[in-house]
Amino acid sequence: LSDITEEIDRENKIITDLLSLVKMDKKAADMNITNMNINELLENILKRLRPIADQRSISLILDSFRPVNADVDEVKFTLAISNLVENGIKYNVDEGWVRVTLDADHKYFYVKVADSGIGIPEDSVDHIFERFFRVDKARSREVGGTGLGLSITKNVIQMHHGVIDVESTPGEGTTFSMRIPLNYVPRQEERL
Repeated sequence: LSDITEEIDRENKIITDLLSLVKMDKKAADMNITNMNINELLENILKRLRPIADQRSISLILDSFRPVNADVDEVKFTLAISNLVENGIKYNVDEGWVRVTLDADHKYFYVKVADSGIGIPEDSVDHIFERFFRVDKARSREVGGTGLGLSITKNVIQMHHGVIDVESTPGEGTTFSMRIPLNYVPRQEERL
């Protein structure tokens, strides 16, 4: 019975993630943009994920270089950053760290999510944003997940007209870097 329960939970996660992706594929007409305090938003994400990190004595650190207000879809943006921080916790070493950094200039805000984790093999880095791509199939099954998290994250950042990059060194950790416009301006095709 407990095996069945575990399998149901796993399939539930897959369905939820797939629904998120399908909704996003319907395009940006569904963007619910509000001007928000990004510092606070990131603080709340880390506060929510701290109990998971504490189980393995992983430190969650937020470095904000300045106050940042920007136009985001709160639900989607929270999902994107949560995915990255959760991965940073999941694929980390005990007593490691996940550091979220926030900065901005006059046009963009920049979020980095770095961790002291196991890193991503060089031959996998180019594929991690693909749907259902898993770096280590056996380990992935163990820690749970659907192989959709990073695809969803990239989708969300692109819907905000931003870009996301990744750098990783196996055995040392991974850093995801995002650049997102402070002001959301719908593109021509999104206004239709």
